[in-house]
Amino acid sequence: MSAVSGISRQLTDLLAYLFIPGIALITTASFSRRILRQVSAWDWFFAAAADAAYDGARKHVEIPDEEAWKQRWKQVELLDARDLCMMLFGRTRSVMAEIERPVDFEIARNRVMVGMHWGPAISILKLLAVSGMKPAFPYRPTERHLLRSRPFYYLFSRMAGLYLDRTLNDRAVPVGGASKVLQGLLDEPGSICVLMDAPPSQDRRAISKPVLGASARFHVGFPTLLADRHKEYVLYAMNLCADGSARKKLEVAGPFSADNAEEFLDNYASFLDQHLSSDSAQWRIWHAEHQFWPDDL
Repeated sequence: MSAVSGISRQLTDLLAYLFIPGIALITTASFSRRILRQVSAWDWFFAAAADAAYDGARKHVEIPDEEAWKQRWKQVELLDARDLCMMLFGRTRSVMAEIERPVDFEIARNRVMVGMHWGPAISILKLLAVSGMKPAFPYRPTERHLLRSRPFYYLFSRMAGLYLDRTLNDRAVPVGGASKVLQGLLDEPGSICVLMDAPPSQDRRAISKPVLGASARFHVGFPTLLADRHKEYVLYAMNLCADGSARKKLEVAGPFSADNAEEFLDNYASFLDQHLSSDSAQWRIWHAEHQFWPDDL
């Protein structure tokens, strides 16, 4: 990495994970959203990450306006960082007020919420918590090596861990051994959030399903557990609104049940395909598309 690109990344991290969230604490919510919309239009801001996401996305979907796509992709990341800071430091009510939620939101109670790496979704756990739904969520602890290379992002990651601890209490589940913990949680009251679009590792069993016309790979462990336990689930997406306001709209579908992992993944892959086809800029892991579609190289 060149010195210029290194400085750009550090400055981007400083603005995205400290400066803009800090502004949000001392200004109105609408003003902080206006600031992040303006910053997302700067070409150099998140340039490398936005380029990588765009390069991955255009292999699978048509993107008529590259600049608008990248701005929307950046806004998702900025809004998550801003929301996190606000929820940690006493502005939860303002964040919750920005979420348009469906009238049937109660279907999430005591069911498994199955989502994606999609949209400005960090607020979903707090929304479930303030609604009395006792959320649980598997998470990956912060990697310490980030402290040397990206100290501002490392601080954000540690803040995210604090947010999980405060919001979930004893229902935050580290990814190591998560399946065993989740098995126990399925028998308890509460809503469990899982993201099913993470690329599967080589040593774990996976099932292929069509997404965007190519064969995508999905973990089979949790879908099998869900079907074996006859646990109902709800598909959800926290969407960035299409009106340019940088507000959020929660979408839920279900409840569903599945007799086996194949049936579950047919439904989930269709849900994912629908969203990637209609608004691909909201997918957070385009940088990993070569792992998600490993046969499409």
